[in-house]
Amino acid sequence: MTKTLYLIRHGLALHNELYHKIGVDAFRRKEVVDAPLTFLGQQQSIELGQQWKEKHKVDLVLVSPLKRTLETAVNIFGDTKTPIICLEFLREYPIGKDTCNQRSSIFQMKDEFPQIDFESIMYDKDMYWTEEAETLDGLKDRIKQMKLYIKDRSETNIAIVGHSSYLGQFKDNHISYMENGEPDLKHCHPYEYTFN
Repeated sequence: MTKTLYLIRHGLALHNELYHKIGVDAFRRKEVVDAPLTFLGQQQSIELGQQWKEKHKVDLVLVSPLKRTLETAVNIFGDTKTPIICLEFLREYPIGKDTCNQRSSIFQMKDEFPQIDFESIMYDKDMYWTEEAETLDGLKDRIKQMKLYIKDRSETNIAIVGHSSYLGQFKDNHISYMENGEPDLKHCHPYEYTFN
């Protein structure tokens, strides 16, 4: 069955803003653990929620458990009745090394985001983040899990609120890196993708 996916990168987050000031070190600082949206990132996601007419065609929202994506998903879809499901394998690449990709307690997130379904998250604490960066093969395995999950769902119009590297690999089989002069996926821009 053909499905329409809307791939949405989260709004501008703290580590994205710091990157323009201090480079890749912005991803590895203690103050960016589970980096939240900036004021601009909040505005970007709120504006997409107000302006994007296709959001009412979405049957299901899948979201990463990192705070910036949870905030983005609620800002876009919080005024709809569309179910929002949080999935561990949607996390940004790499899990590990970059502290911005280390997630918070799920109990804390359940309190902060009651409209999101966290039932598939097995551990309260982040059991996957380590000091070592995840390999590209690890990311590809997570994307395979995602594709199987989507195939098993009955919904045909699905929004995925995630991250630049994850969505880039999912969509184009390529991760764009700003430090190499490549364009990142835009923040809060729905990329339509046909999934078979």
